[in-house]
Amino acid sequence: MVWGLGNAIIARAPLNGMAIAAYRLWLGAALYLVILYGSGRRLKLSTFHYGWLGGVAFAADICSFFLAVKHTTLADATTIGALQPLLILFVAGSMFGEKVNRRHIICTVIALAGIVVVVEGSATGSGHVTFFGEAMAVVSLFGWVGYFIASKQARRHLDTLEYMTVIMITGAVVVTPLAVFTSQLSGHTGHLTWVGFGWIALVVTLPGSGHVLVNWAHNHTTITTTSLLTLLMPVISAAAGAWWLHQRIDSLQALGIAIVLAALVFVILGDTRAAMIERESLEQPLG
Repeated sequence: MVWGLGNAIIARAPLNGMAIAAYRLWLGAALYLVILYGSGRRLKLSTFHYGWLGGVAFAADICSFFLAVKHTTLADATTIGALQPLLILFVAGSMFGEKVNRRHIICTVIALAGIVVVVEGSATGSGHVTFFGEAMAVVSLFGWVGYFIASKQARRHLDTLEYMTVIMITGAVVVTPLAVFTSQLSGHTGHLTWVGFGWIALVVTLPGSGHVLVNWAHNHTTITTTSLLTLLMPVISAAAGAWWLHQRIDSLQALGIAIVLAALVFVILGDTRAAMIERESLEQPLG
């Protein structure tokens, strides 16, 4: 939900994509450092050992996606990003020992079909499409996949707050030199004003909270399930565009939203039922 709303916020913010990424990471790093140290905990070198890869992937993801939504339509950028669950399905079994069954594959295909209906309709009158924007959306897709995989692995060793602090610091260190080198932190769309700071704070608070929630969830559910749930993002973005950016949702888009929701509900209920059956079988006394 909050990631989907965040896409509209980023598209609306009066700063360029690289500036949003850099300022967002530094503000996030400061916030999580205060919370971490305020709770009596400290960062260690081992913390960065387990979390730095997620930070690099996160930096690649948000930089490229923030640039994408500034140079192509929100519909196109989110459509390309919606391919993430398909890539995750290829690694979920081999890397994490998860069971990817026919239900996951069928529901992913159905949900993607629903997303295409939603976002293609929302693209009408929503902006212009450029090759650079499309290319950045593709880069973001692979950064998004890498971030999910690295986060799932890091959460085996780090708690949520530690991991969030590491990825913010690492991401800020990676992004800032790029933003300075490309002169993206100066000029009308790069200089941070109080108005711009308000937008950055909104990005850290709203879509930023999505990273906290999902990184916590990584230790409590499968990467297949969390990945499939991200298919809701383009749907929420389309709804946010209709409400906030005055982009109309027609009956065909409403049908697409219903298809996505139905596919996700079927996956979640099926996974929950399978987990209950497995748990009950393990609790059965032998003999």
